[in-house]
Amino acid sequence: MTKTKAMRVSLLPDVVRRAAFAEASRFWGEFYEFLIAWYDGLFELVDAVLCADGAVK
Repeated sequence: MTKTKAMRVSLLPDVVRRAAFAEASRFWGEFYEFLIAWYDGLFELVDAVLCADGAVK
């Protein structure tokens, strides 16, 4: 006769999942800040080109 045991199946412990979520949240926050800074810089460049009186070199 074979005895079986019930096991709790979990991919990762709660601590590891929280740490991974915190790292992903930090990454996305910094990535969005980068996009905002890049967008702002690009807008300033286009604005300077469009408002120039002469040819842009």
